Amino acid sequence: MMTENTRRKGYIWEQVFFTEALKHGLEVFTPLGDYLPQDCIVVNSAGKKFNVQIKGTSTLKICKKNKGIGRYQINCTSGSSGLTAIDCTKVNVVAVYCADIDLWYLIPCMALDGSTVVGLYPHNPNSKAKHEKYRENWEIFKTA
Repeated sequence: MMTENTRRKGYIWEQVFFTEALKHGLEVFTPLGDYLPQDCIVVNSAGKKFNVQIKGTSTLKICKKNKGIGRYQINCTSGSSGLTAIDCTKVNVVAVYCADIDLWYLIPCMALDGSTVVGLYPHNPNSKAKHEKYRENWEIFKTA
């Protein structure tokens, strides 16, 4: 069950995403309620639609095995149980916000490979982690 504070942060992160998407020339449409698998629909200039799930964190976890360089850990789950991986037949892009450093990862849902937890390493310039190539990947919305 989500606490009010967590829910409030989620709403804030959604608003930050909407603003950033608009700055990148994208249109954003939000459904009423929070019962759908996507938080918004993004439409590019060619009219292509993307269903987007927005996640975020402001907690950097220190990794002892990674020489003390931190990572952000994101739960890529949906539903009230929080145990089900995001359904990539209903979500195209998972937008992950690292709030304390104002950084976005825009990850194709299929790249999650059914994972329910993703580690991100923006503080490690030498990171070879699987999802680092999606850092500030606003080009994902340019595909026609």
